[in-house]
Amino acid sequence: MNIRVIYHSSQSGNTEKLAKAIAEELNVKAERIGKEGISFPQPVDLLFVGDGIYWAKPHRITRKFFKKLNPAPIKNAAVFATYGNQFKIGDDLKTLLRDKGISVVGDPFTCRGASVGTKNQGHPDETDLQNIRAFARHIVDSVK
Repeated sequence: MNIRVIYHSSQSGNTEKLAKAIAEELNVKAERIGKEGISFPQPVDLLFVGDGIYWAKPHRITRKFFKKLNPAPIKNAAVFATYGNQFKIGDDLKTLLRDKGISVVGDPFTCRGASVGTKNQGHPDETDLQNIRAFARHIVDSVK
């Protein structure tokens, strides 16, 4: 099964921690959405997509990435995200994927992320990381 993990993460690294936990659990590489392009030259059975919430929506880099994305090689996707106060980010990412015609498997995984003005310091913590690993295994098992 071809599994990919892509994410955007700010300087806090909250979403990056989740991406790396998924990648480690599934023995794949976590790829950051950014200046270096991410391409899908081969079909992807399962794409994990992660981001945080920035001014009430996914980061502009993530939105720009999805605007240009060719959905044809992506069979299924799953969403993970971190948030400070607004936990709707999972649904926002799910909508971005579905608007591209990509099948989204399961409910989004979201957890608190350390951010200024919140009581989320220390998150994602070890429990969050254990939960994201279990989420990843569950999603993989659901698409086999």
